[in-house]
Amino acid sequence: MSMSQTKPKDRVPFIQKSAFGAGHLALNLLPGALGVFSFFLLTAFGMDPLLAGILGGLPRVYDAITDPIMGFISDNTKSKWGRRRPYIFVGAILSGIFYILLWQMSPENSQMYNFWYF
Repeated sequence: MSMSQTKPKDRVPFIQKSAFGAGHLALNLLPGALGVFSFFLLTAFGMDPLLAGILGGLPRVYDAITDPIMGFISDNTKSKWGRRRPYIFVGAILSGIFYILLWQMSPENSQMYNFWYF
């Protein structure tokens, strides 16, 4: 098996790799945090694993219903900022707010309260 080197003209610059990675970081930060949060629900809050599993699956069912609807809405949006930018802007702000609120739970709350809060 021969080892070949990438030609200098075909190499991707570090700044371009970093920009690409930063975009993926933003896309995967919330799902990654939810996985960590599930660990805390099970260990620190003592939540029933069945309820924690439901919390992992419910957003996927919700997305399966709402994503095509939101896609249709954004495809048919006509604004001076573009079709999707207003939704991305509002979504980014709301995601930041809800991410902060996600971590405001207390272990003294009941299991069902934490389930519905989440």
